[in-house]
Order: sequence, then structure tokens, then C-alpha cells
Amino acid sequence: MQCRSLASQLGRFNQEFQAKGCTILLILGGSVEQARQYTEILKLPYPVLSDPDRRVYQLYGLEKVFFWQRTASLVIDRQGVIRYLHAAMNTLTWLQESRELLDFVRSMPGESPGNIKMESK
Repeated sequence: MQCRSLASQLGRFNQEFQAKGCTILLILGGSVEQARQYTEILKLPYPVLSDPDRRVYQLYGLEKVFFWQRTASLVIDRQGVIRYLHAAMNTLTWLQESRELLDFVRSMPGESPGNIKMESK
């Protein structure tokens, strides 16, 4: 349920992300149909992608731990360099995490390269 709150919050910030040249993508570990329903139910203004084999989750070390799904927010520049990565297990911090992500995007200079900022909680 908390991931829905984060997804909705990011939707409210979508215009600010776009103003900085960023596109929000949400990746779910379910089917294409589940991703479509998620988008419709939450009325998200950005794409929701499907990763039924959880390959993207595995690539970023986001495997489930017991019943808890690790989540992450990433900013990847146009050259494919990860500029920001925040991985978390505690989904109750969704509001703080969405604001931290937006603050990072707001601080990004235009197209100039920056240093990678990685956090894990």
C-alpha cells in the first residue's frame, strides 16, 4: 500500500521532474496487465513498466527479504550513468524519500555531469 502512496506522490511531482528534463518510470514486478491496472487505478501521469521475471529488481539488488520488497529510486542521466540511487526496505518513509528525490532532481545542473550519490537504508 505504501508503494501506491509513493507512486501517487511522484505523480504530483511529475511536472517538476519534467521541467528538469526527467522522466519518471515505475517498474512493477508483475504482468503487463497488472502494470496497466496500476496506472489506471492511480491515474499516474507517467509510464508503469512490467518486470515479471524481476530482472531489473535483481540488477539493482532489490530482491525480497522474507515478505518485504526492497524498493529504490534512481536518477539515470542521458549517458546511462546512475546519478542517484536510494534503496530502502522501509516503505513507511515514502513521503520523505519522494521529497529527497525531488530535491536531488531540483539541484541537478542542466546537462553537465555530476557525482553519483548512492544511499541504502
